[in-house]
Amino acid sequence: MRTRLLLTGLLLSLLFGLSACTKRVTLMPQKPKILVVTGGHPFDEKEFFEMFDSFSGITYDRAVLPQDMDLLSPGLEKKYDAVVSYDMNHFHGKPQNEPRITDAQRANFGKLMQTGMPLLILHHSVGGYPKWPPYRDMAGGAYIYSGAVFLYEDLDGKSWPASESEHDIDMNIMIADKDHPITQGLDDFTIHDEIYIGMYVSPNVHVLLTTDDPRATKEIAWVHHYGNSPVFTLVLGHDKQSYANENLRKLLVRGIDWLVNEKKNIVETQQ
Repeated sequence: MRTRLLLTGLLLSLLFGLSACTKRVTLMPQKPKILVVTGGHPFDEKEFFEMFDSFSGITYDRAVLPQDMDLLSPGLEKKYDAVVSYDMNHFHGKPQNEPRITDAQRANFGKLMQTGMPLLILHHSVGGYPKWPPYRDMAGGAYIYSGAVFLYEDLDGKSWPASESEHDIDMNIMIADKDHPITQGLDDFTIHDEIYIGMYVSPNVHVLLTTDDPRATKEIAWVHHYGNSPVFTLVLGHDKQSYANENLRKLLVRGIDWLVNEKKNIVETQQ
C-alpha cells in the first residue's frame, strides 16, 4: 500500500510538472511578423531600419519594389501578419529598359488585399500608384500627382488640384480620437517632418490625428477597412529627424498591434 501511494504521488507530481511546463509554453506570446516594403523614394535607410530594430515586440523582413513586387500576392497573408508600405512606386511612365510594376502584379496586389491583409501606409507611400484608383481606396486618401488630376475631377463633389509638399517643418499634431487603441493615452505633440498640401482624404475614414498648420492637409492619420483588410494610414515619417520622435515610434508600434488584432477580430466575427 505504501509503495502504491508513493508511486501515485510521483505520477501526479510528474503530470502536474508536465502540465505546468505545457502551460508556460502555450502562454508565450508570439511576435507579429511584418513585411516592410520600400522602393521608389529615397529615405534615411540606416535610421529607418534602426527604428524598426528597436521595436522589440515585432519581427520583420524587408522587400524592395519593383523587383520584389511578386511578393505582394495572395499567399503572403499566410506568412506575415501585416505589411508596412514605405514605398512610392509609379508603374506608369517608366522607361521600358527599367524595372516596372506590371498590370498583372498590380492586380495580384489587389487580390492580396481581398484576403484581408492588414496594411500600414506610411508617409510618401500615400503617393504610390497615382493612376490606379484601387490603391487610393486602399489608403483612404492620396497625394495627387499632376498627371493624375483627371482622376480627381468631381470626386466627393469637388475637383482636386495636384498636391504639394514642404519639408523641414515643425508640425503641431493633435489627437482627434483619444479613445482609439492607437492613440489612447497619447498627448498632442510636435514633430519635425514634411507637410503634404492639398492631399485627398476620403470622407469615409476614421481620423485619429490632425494638424493645425494652415498650409497642410488637416488629416494626418486615419484608419478604415478596405473590404476585410484593416488599414492604418500615417502621413508622418519623412526622415531620420521624424524617426527619432518617440510619438512616431509609439504610433507605429500601436498601429501594427491594432492591425493584427483587428484582423483577428474580423476573422472571429466571420466564424
